[in-house]
Parts: sequence; C-alpha cells; structure tokens
Amino acid sequence: MAAQPNTREDVEQLRLRFAEHRQTHAVRTRLPRELWAAAAKLARRDGITATARALAVDLSSMKRWTERLEPLDKSHKSRKLPAPPVFVELRAAETAAASCRVQVESPRGAKLRLELKTITAQQLVELLRAFAAS
Repeated sequence: MAAQPNTREDVEQLRLRFAEHRQTHAVRTRLPRELWAAAAKLARRDGITATARALAVDLSSMKRWTERLEPLDKSHKSRKLPAPPVFVELRAAETAAASCRVQVESPRGAKLRLELKTITAQQLVELLRAFAAS
C-alpha cells in the first residue's frame, strides 16, 4: 500500500502554486485548468468549502469546477449512509420498572435485540454493560 502524502503539505503546495500564478499574471486572468483540476481533487478529498478557503478562491467557482472536473459517480450520491450512533442516558431509578425494546450494537459489530416486559433502568444498564464487555 502506497504511503498517503501529508494532506497539509498537499494543500500548502497547491496554495503556493495559486499564489505564484496570481503574482505572475494580471489580476483578472483566469486560473489555468491544471490548477482547477488539482483543486477539484483536493475538494473531493477535503471538502469544497475547506479547499476554497485554503486556496482563497470563490466558493461558487470551486463548486462549479469540482463538479465539472471531479464529478461524483451516481452510485455515491444515492448510497444511503448508515445512521450515526446514538447516545441515550438512562437514569437509574430503582422504583420504576417498565417494558421496553432495546437494540444495541457493540463497537465490534455484535448486535443485541431485546424486548423486556419489566426491567428497572439499573438492571438495563447492568445488562448493557455486560454485553459491551463481552
């Protein structure tokens, strides 16, 4: 596997190329396609807004050039992203017992689904801790 170049170094090198072009050309001169192509690659990797800011270019221009030179494939746009993990705080009240449905996934990918008729919050916490430790 090839080593990935330092991302800050990539951005800094391209920023210097943009600055050099600006210093050696008239103010309203168009940036060369080669510079936009390199910027578009960075934008797909690091985000359009971050790249536009780092290179001091107009955000709408950065979007247009990125869409033109580094288009997203259709499968990437339509792919559904997994739901982010959710944190739920359980307050242990020994007196309250309730029925509940629990679905948990461990960091290693193990899944646990339970439907409990009566359980206290403290018992549920202990059960989930035991599951997470297994």
